[in-house]
Amino acid sequence: MRRLRYAVASALAVTALVASGCSADDSESGGVAASGETRTFTAANGTFQIPVHPKRIVAMSRAVPPLLIAGAPVIGATTGYDTSTIVDQDAINRYHEVDTLTTGTAKTNAGGGTQLSYEQIAALKPDLIISGFPQKAYKSAISDEQLQAIAPTLSLGPATPTEWREVGRKAADAAGKGDVFDQQKAEYEKLAAELKQKYASTIAGKKFAAVSVFNSIQANSFQREYDDSFTTNIANDLGITFPGGTPRKTQEIVSVERLSDLADADVILYQVNPDGSLRHPRTQALFDSAAWQNLPAVRAGHALPVAFTAAETYAGAMRCLQSVAQGLDKLSTSDTAGS
Repeated sequence: MRRLRYAVASALAVTALVASGCSADDSESGGVAASGETRTFTAANGTFQIPVHPKRIVAMSRAVPPLLIAGAPVIGATTGYDTSTIVDQDAINRYHEVDTLTTGTAKTNAGGGTQLSYEQIAALKPDLIISGFPQKAYKSAISDEQLQAIAPTLSLGPATPTEWREVGRKAADAAGKGDVFDQQKAEYEKLAAELKQKYASTIAGKKFAAVSVFNSIQANSFQREYDDSFTTNIANDLGITFPGGTPRKTQEIVSVERLSDLADADVILYQVNPDGSLRHPRTQALFDSAAWQNLPAVRAGHALPVAFTAAETYAGAMRCLQSVAQGLDKLSTSDTAGS
């Protein structure tokens, strides 16, 4: 059914091209025909025929960073990223060079809004569209039918915070850059294994917790994060665990009054920007509270800042590992001084 739907959409697109005086075989017109050989690719929204070697990719939301890092031929991208989390300067430069997609004012939690200008996307003449919008946002706010009428569109966005890995792998594969992604993954895993071994004794026997504050969270509340959440998923690769959650509850919003729940934590991680500033300004109000100041981990100097927690590529994740390692160095020094 999905293949039939795309076939009909393609026919409509070709009709539109002919009506405008263009040929579907024109090398600059975009579309599958412009790229020659095709292959079958399965995404969350169906199975499609996509170019083996796409030449003009429109990238959306969380598909943008991994595609730019992998060197894919991105010609248009949604906005909404803190470019420092992309890390690679060449990729950042390309991000500023590609056409910016208009996404309206309705925002998601990554990669701009979902109010797309389908006319603008069509004008870019892509031969492949890759969406990294979270699955819920894609299904509720994006017109898959309109995108399919422009070019084969793959919905690869995450359903959970840790799925940036899967999103990146699938996006790179679709772009014909899977080998580049795999190389970056291997480098990350090598570093993670080395750091895990190096800090095993520092981590052993300690109970870790993680907190964050987002501007959307109601006043006098914070987010407690467990394994496989935004602040924790990369630290998990070092053997650090954050007990208390479940596979379906990797974080929860709780009132400041429940800061006392962190009293049994030996170490608390929190998010910062690459320059060390708090990632979310409202975090300072949490830190100024007496309840925070009285936590044993805070009094011991074991509240550790972690940068690049929003990384969605292995290049950024390596920087996050290094940030966690810096905190563990301080923790190790503190332990030595106290012994």
